[in-house]
Amino acid sequence: MGAVYGITSPRLQIPQLLDLYRKGGLRLDELITKTYPDEINIGYADLEAGKNLRGVVVFD
Repeated sequence: MGAVYGITSPRLQIPQLLDLYRKGGLRLDELITKTYPDEINIGYADLEAGKNLRGVVVFD
């Protein structure tokens, strides 16, 4: 049986993770390979082509 968000409560854990990220204790920015501003189709194409493993689509 699978579990969403592991065995923690998202209502409690997500604010803690956000706080940790804001304080520099959770370094997520280094994991992003490329950002795609409103270009989800290009992001998927790059993923399928093996050009990008951890892309983030940014919607403004």
